[in-house]
Amino acid sequence: MYSRILHVLIATLFVIANAAELTGVVKSSSGAPLAGVQILTYAPETGTMNIGKMQMPVSSHRYEVKTDANGAFKVPSHGEVVFFDRVDLRPLTKILELSATKIEVTMEDGSGSLWKIPACSADEKSKRVGVGFMFDVPENILTKQDEGRFEQGGYFFGYRDGGRIDMMINSWESTSLTPFEPFILKVKEFSQRRWQSGEHWGYEFRGTLNDGKLWRRISLKNGAITYQSSGKPATEIFDKMIETVCFDSSAVTW
Repeated sequence: MYSRILHVLIATLFVIANAAELTGVVKSSSGAPLAGVQILTYAPETGTMNIGKMQMPVSSHRYEVKTDANGAFKVPSHGEVVFFDRVDLRPLTKILELSATKIEVTMEDGSGSLWKIPACSADEKSKRVGVGFMFDVPENILTKQDEGRFEQGGYFFGYRDGGRIDMMINSWESTSLTPFEPFILKVKEFSQRRWQSGEHWGYEFRGTLNDGKLWRRISLKNGAITYQSSGKPATEIFDKMIETVCFDSSAVTW
């Protein structure tokens, strides 16, 4: 019986070839090579396999390299999303075909786009709501604390627009600095920048999803703020809450 199952598995297994090796160079806006830029991507190792009528995904492989003194880099394989970052530069994300083999990237100085989030004072921590990121909450925003869904707690903020409630989530748990590739591929357009509060930092992504919803995500390895909103009033209120946020570094546990 086991031999029959094995025979079926072998007969129905189809492997999609790995993405191509990716080489490239990273330069400044003036054309100077940029050394020490981190390149991060998750490459499919073997694509997908078909078992009977089911198509099963396989795991991806994480590649992380840095540019050399000439701004050059080489990645053995790559995913559709490739992240570029250096602490003094504006972070950049490129979406590529899996068949892409060469790329030239231009990165901007990060000082003009850096978002400095102030540290929360003792008074602000006593009056504001949130974990890590702390907010002034308007009266027309519904607030629910959730201690069970997230590793270290979190909050849901809701704006009621007729029969619909748009949500913003302040989650506090181990998380990725960057959105996962499947999500990035659903985004029609987006921008990104780095934020910093004292010694702590992370990324902000914001844009429009393919279904027209507005999306924003601010993260560090301990947690995130995120919303997907289909209504302009909700977006304006959530953005105001985010733009006036302060950061409580005592919530950072690692």
